[in-house]
Amino acid sequence: MLKKIIYISDLSLPSNKAQAVHIFKLLDNFLQFSDKAILICPNLKKKIQKGFFKKYFNLHSNKDIEIHNLFKKAYSNSFLRRLIFGLKVGIKLRNENNLIISRSLISSFILSLFRVKHFIEIHQEIKGLTKFLLINLNFINSKYITKVIFISNNLSKFFDIKDNNFIILHDACDLKDFRERKKLRKKVKKIFYVGSFYKGRGIDIIQKLSKLTPDLDYYLYGLRDEKISSSKNFKVHPVVSYRESVNLIKSADLLLMPYQTKVSINSDNFNDDISQFISPLKMFEYLATGIPIISSDLKVLREILKDQKNSVLVKNYTNPFAWKKAILNLSNNYSLRNYISKNSLATAEKNTWKKRSEKIHNIYLKKIKND
Repeated sequence: MLKKIIYISDLSLPSNKAQAVHIFKLLDNFLQFSDKAILICPNLKKKIQKGFFKKYFNLHSNKDIEIHNLFKKAYSNSFLRRLIFGLKVGIKLRNENNLIISRSLISSFILSLFRVKHFIEIHQEIKGLTKFLLINLNFINSKYITKVIFISNNLSKFFDIKDNNFIILHDACDLKDFRERKKLRKKVKKIFYVGSFYKGRGIDIIQKLSKLTPDLDYYLYGLRDEKISSSKNFKVHPVVSYRESVNLIKSADLLLMPYQTKVSINSDNFNDDISQFISPLKMFEYLATGIPIISSDLKVLREILKDQKNSVLVKNYTNPFAWKKAILNLSNNYSLRNYISKNSLATAEKNTWKKRSEKIHNIYLKKIKND
C-alpha cells in the first residue's frame, strides 16, 4: 500500500473542464492503492462544502481526495504566476518520496531541479518559455521524470524522448457510471452532443444538420459564453456537471463528435490547435454508454475508433450532407447499430480509469524495485 498519491495541476477549482474530470477520476481510482490522495492546485475560486467534488464528479471511493491550494486569492494563468506556483510546489514536495504526477509543466521543471522523482502528463503541444525549459534545455529527459505520459500516440511524435521514458495512456471512462444501459430503440430520434462549444468542435455542423434533418432532435450541452441560440429541433443547453452529463447521454440514440480540421481550446482563436493529438474524454464516456458514435475521421481518433466497428467515421467531415448520410444510414440499419454498440462497450472496458491508474502504479513499483 502506497503512503500517498500526489497530483499537481495548475487548474483552479472548482472547474467544469474535462481536465478536472480527468484528475478527479484518476485520483479516485488511485485510492485503491493508497489511503491518501492529494491534489495540489493554485486556488479554490469559492468555498467548497465537504463532499462537493465527490458528488460533482461521481466519485466512488469511500476515501476523500485532499485539496491543497497554494494561493489564497484569485490565480491568473500567466507564465510568472505558473512559475511561482511551480516554486511553491517544489518547496512543498522537496522531501517527498511518493508517487507524484504533474500536469503542471513548470512544476515538473522545478521538481527536476529539486531532484524529486515524478511522472509528467502531457496533453498538448508545448510552446513558449515552457517549451524552452522542457524541450530546448532537455528537462523532458530528466532522470527525475519517471515517465512522460502522453495522451495519444500522435502527440508523442511531437517530442524527442527516449523510447523507454514515455508511455501512451489515452483518456478513459468509469464503467461504474454506466452500469444501467438502455436497449437501443428501433427508431433514431434523439441525437446528443456533450462538450465544449469552442471553435472547431463542429457546433455549426450540427446546427446545419438540424435543418437538413427536421424529423430528428439535436440536444447540445456545454454552452458557456458563446452566442448560439436554440431552434425547433436544435436545443442548446449550458454546461453541466460530469454527473449530469453521464445521465443525459444515456437517453440518446446517437452521439456526435464532429471535430473539424482545426480544434481550439478556447472560443477566440486557433492558436492552440489540438486536432492532431486529442484523446477526448467524452469519446470514452460515449463508448461506455454503448450508444453508437458518429465521429469525424481524424487520424488521432483512429487510435481508438474503428469505422463500422465501434463507430461510424465521416471522412468528409466538413460537409453537413456527409453527416446527414451517415446518420440516416445508421438510423436505417439497426443490426449495424447493435454491432457498433457491442464493440463500443468492449472498447470502453479496455480504457478505464481503473486500468489507467494500475498501469501508472505498476510502472512506479517497478521503478522503485530497480532503484
